[in-house]
Amino acid sequence: MKNKGLIVAVLAIALMALGWWFWKGENQKSEDKEVVKIGAILPLTGEAANYGTRLKKGMDLAIKEINSDFSNPKIQIIYEDDKGIPNTGISAYNKLRSINNINYIIGGMFSNVALSLAPITEKDKVILMSPTASAVEFSDFGDYVFRIYPSDIYDGDFLANFANNELKINNIAIVSVDAASTIEISRVFAEKFKSNGGVISFTNNYKQGEKNFRTILQKLKSVESEVIFIPGYIEDIATLLKQAKELGVDKTFLTISTVYDKKIFDIAGDAAEGLIFSAPAYDVNSLTPEIQNFVKLYTKEYGETPDILAAYGYDVVKISYQAIYKSPTSLNEIIKNLYNTKDYPGVTGTTSFDKNGDVIKQLKILTIKDNSFIEYNGKN
Repeated sequence: MKNKGLIVAVLAIALMALGWWFWKGENQKSEDKEVVKIGAILPLTGEAANYGTRLKKGMDLAIKEINSDFSNPKIQIIYEDDKGIPNTGISAYNKLRSINNINYIIGGMFSNVALSLAPITEKDKVILMSPTASAVEFSDFGDYVFRIYPSDIYDGDFLANFANNELKINNIAIVSVDAASTIEISRVFAEKFKSNGGVISFTNNYKQGEKNFRTILQKLKSVESEVIFIPGYIEDIATLLKQAKELGVDKTFLTISTVYDKKIFDIAGDAAEGLIFSAPAYDVNSLTPEIQNFVKLYTKEYGETPDILAAYGYDVVKISYQAIYKSPTSLNEIIKNLYNTKDYPGVTGTTSFDKNGDVIKQLKILTIKDNSFIEYNGKN
């Protein structure tokens, strides 16, 4: 009797263990099916790492927020480093495709990387969503290529109209870094400005990393233009502004959102006072619920105030997830969902997509006053 009881007990334990094993296996399969996996190709090391890591913070925050809601399918992002270099970006893409079988990729941050990836992803029928590429050519690749950052055409037109209609000027000089995106913005700006009746009195391009703008600035002192359009990178613009102040170049400087970074206060000092620039409709002090929630979550997570790149990282994940989660295995449905995105309340502005996958998003004009970014109102 004792042996019989022992056998029954052992069988019962075995059946329980077998049942748990089957339940655990099925439950794990269910969990695996609910994980939405996408790729991201960003500059995480090298000279451009500062940009990529700031964007990634916003992306990681969005992932954490989505995954905290147990009613949602979970999301996982597999990150690859492009170092800001096109060929490295292509290698990262090949890894995501061949090893991870990814069919939706966030990247590249910079136009040169995004432009190298776009024809490949379009051919392979892989969705590419750039968070910050602005090159005009990015619009032309097809239905698998999207971006949430305004194109150079959009930005150039916006700034030219501002110069004509708000600054009330009809004569301007242009000094641009010799980079694809800024040259394109300068071209679009000049065309629109001239079509509005304005005159371009001076143009000059320089290499990134230029340390001496004094020759250019001496020439600018004698031109008629009261406003100088200086699209470029933040370090170069800071150098130009400091030397302009030293030489007494009494002009108004207008630029693009690359200076929307508190670092400008450290590297340009009071020479940045009065600088005017275009920027997304993102304001950490905004009272809109979406921005307040984002700032609160980000500050709690990282102990610092989120900048514009963190905001773009957050938005690109939330917008992507909204398009993916209802039909994660159907690329046609995901593309349809992206095109049907209308007036999404993003923290970088209300977001829609046009027929080319380009974002339709409001821009605004900011200026620098007393080491702060404030909205330009014509009086400051």
